[in-house]
Amino acid sequence: MVESKTELINGIDTDGLQQYVDTITENPSEAISSYGIKAEWKGGVKTEITALNQKVGATEIEKDFKFTIDEPNELLGTNSYPSPQEYLMGGLAGCMMVGFVAGAASKNIKLDSVTLTIKGDLNLRGFLNVDENAPVGFDELKFNYDVKGEGTQSDYDAIIEDVRKFSPNYRTMTDAVKMTAYKI
Repeated sequence: MVESKTELINGIDTDGLQQYVDTITENPSEAISSYGIKAEWKGGVKTEITALNQKVGATEIEKDFKFTIDEPNELLGTNSYPSPQEYLMGGLAGCMMVGFVAGAASKNIKLDSVTLTIKGDLNLRGFLNVDENAPVGFDELKFNYDVKGEGTQSDYDAIIEDVRKFSPNYRTMTDAVKMTAYKI
C-alpha cells in the first residue's frame, strides 16, 4: 500500500485507501490476496493452526501466527481455547468490523465505539450423525452492531448494508463456496 500523510479517521488512512483503490483499478493483478493455513492435530480435539504467508498482489507478507482450537469439556475437549465455531464467528466479525469502520471513515463519520455481536445455534445431532434430518452447521447467524459516534442510525444502516455486500467473510458465509481437496 502507498504511504500517505493524512489525518486518520477511525484509525483509517482514507487517502491511502483511495490510493490503493486507484492502484488495483489500474493493475487488477495487484488486487488478488492469497491466504492459507496449516492445521496440525495436537491430540484429543485440539488443533494448532499456523497462518501461511499471505500474498497481496506481487508482495509476499511473512506470517508468524499460531493459534489453538479446542472444544468444551462436554464435547470431549478441555475448554482451553476457543472452539472452531468461535474462531469462525470471530473471523467473520473481524472482517465485518473492518468493513464497518472503513465504511464509516470513507463517509467521514467519526466513531466512538463499535461492538459487533454474532450468535448462532448448532444442532449437534447433525454433526454427530444422530438424526439425518438435523442440519450440519448453522442454519442462521444473527448479528448486531452497537455503535456510538457522529453518524445517524440511517448512516449506520447504510454502512451495514455495504458490509453485507462487500465483506469477503460475510459473502463467503452467505454465498456458495466451492471446496476442493487437493494434494501437495
